[in-house]
Amino acid sequence: MSARGTLDRMSGAGTAGDQPSPVSVRHLRWLVPLAVALLALVVFAAVEATRASNTMSGSTTVQTAGFSLPGQRAPVPFSLQVLQPSASGSSGGASTVTMSSLIGKPVVLNIWSSSCTICRAETPAMESIAKRAGRSVRFVGVDSLDQRGTALAFLHRYGVSYLQLFDSAGRVGSGYGIPGFPVTVFVSGQGKVVGEYLGGLSTKTLSHYLGTLFGVRMVPS
Repeated sequence: MSARGTLDRMSGAGTAGDQPSPVSVRHLRWLVPLAVALLALVVFAAVEATRASNTMSGSTTVQTAGFSLPGQRAPVPFSLQVLQPSASGSSGGASTVTMSSLIGKPVVLNIWSSSCTICRAETPAMESIAKRAGRSVRFVGVDSLDQRGTALAFLHRYGVSYLQLFDSAGRVGSGYGIPGFPVTVFVSGQGKVVGEYLGGLSTKTLSHYLGTLFGVRMVPS
């Protein structure tokens, strides 16, 4: 075979090998719409997650841990059974308590659950400040999405003495659009929500907000 024939054969083989086979082309045709569909699914999931988060937080901005000024100024109305009366007798022996009956003094409304890990660390701080604040502020706990016996055992464990209400359906939390526990709602004596705090409060932080929002100074422990 001549050198020219050999070169022609090598050139032809290289050209044929560079062209994709019909099977490869068919695979590529399926990959493009598949990639487009997956991208659309990811975008849709992200939009729905953001929308759900916004709905839970009750505002157009996703609520993060910490203090926030609420979009609504009126507290969520409720009528709830007393889970544990106040040790001071300030609940008046009532079997149910309404939000409207609490107005007149500043209210610290703490929404919690016995299954909440953060609540276990926050509850002793809440109890400590409730005692130090005396009668200048009403401290009220709202046990949510819980079992009565489990909740009472939780309160006994941490020696909680302020008024506790029972909200097994979690309606109050839903009304505030909270994304989780605990959440503390600060209501003025005039019945206006002046702040919300998502997450656990320490004695220092809680004392700060009582002073800032209500002008209440803590008695040294």
